[in-house]
Amino acid sequence: ALETAPVEEAGSQLTVAYGAVFYGLGGDAWVYVNPEPRVFMREHVELDRIDGDAAYLSAGPEPGTMVVTVGVAELFGTETGVGGSAH
Repeated sequence: ALETAPVEEAGSQLTVAYGAVFYGLGGDAWVYVNPEPRVFMREHVELDRIDGDAAYLSAGPEPGTMVVTVGVAELFGTETGVGGSAH
């Protein structure tokens, strides 16, 4: 099952759960934003640092934007057909 949480602001930085961040083949970092029910889109983020379960971003979605925190690998697999049968 997918879970989402909002992007938060910590001082001048954006934060998301570290589980929301995934890395492309080129090493770029991404999150899946959830702008409306059952709609998921990749958005590039610039990681500043990881602190425990939190990822601090120097660039990313606006505060309050819902991002997928659990189920990211499954979404990526469904989008790309990697790791199993595509639907």
